Amino acid sequence: MRSRLRLFIPLALALGLGALLWLGLGNDPYRQDEATLGRTLPVWQSQDLFGGPPIPTERLKGKPFLLNVWASWCPACRAEHGLLSELAGSVPLYGLNYRDKGGAARAWLSQAGNPYRAVLEDPDGRLALELGVYGTPETYLFAADGTLIARHTGELTREIWQRQFVPKLSEARAAVTAKSRP
Repeated sequence: MRSRLRLFIPLALALGLGALLWLGLGNDPYRQDEATLGRTLPVWQSQDLFGGPPIPTERLKGKPFLLNVWASWCPACRAEHGLLSELAGSVPLYGLNYRDKGGAARAWLSQAGNPYRAVLEDPDGRLALELGVYGTPETYLFAADGTLIARHTGELTREIWQRQFVPKLSEARAAVTAKSRP
C-alpha cells in the first residue's frame, strides 16, 4: 500500500508546479515597471563607453530624458534600435551599456549608429542593480529633476512609446516650462 502512494508523489509535485506556473501566467509584467515610479536616479559616476571623462548621473538631469539599458549581445536591443534613433531627435537619450564588453558595444554602435548623447558603462551591473533592472532592454523616462516617471521592461515599440511615454513626457516638459516662467 505504501509503495503505491509513493507512485503518486511525482504526480502531486508535477501538478503543484503546474498550478504555480499557471498562476504566474496571470501576473501583469507591467506592474513591475510601475513599482519603481517616483524613485530618483541614483547618484553615480560611470565610465564613458567611448573613453571620455567619467559621467556623473547628475549630468543627465536638467530636462526630461530617457535612459535606455542595452547590450550588444541582446537581440531585443537591436530590434528597438531604429526607434531609439528616431526618438533621439526629440528627447535627450542616454545609454547604459549593461554587462557588456566595451569593444563589442563600441563596434555595434559604430555599425548600427549611435543615438545616445552619452553611454555609461556598467560592466558588472552595479548601477543597473540600483536602478532595479531586470534585464535588457529596459527604458526609463526621468523628469528633469531625476524622478522616474515611466519605465518599460522589454523591447520598446512605437505603440508602447505613444501609450506609456508620450503623455508622461508632455507632462514633464510642461512642468519644466511652468518652473522657468517668472
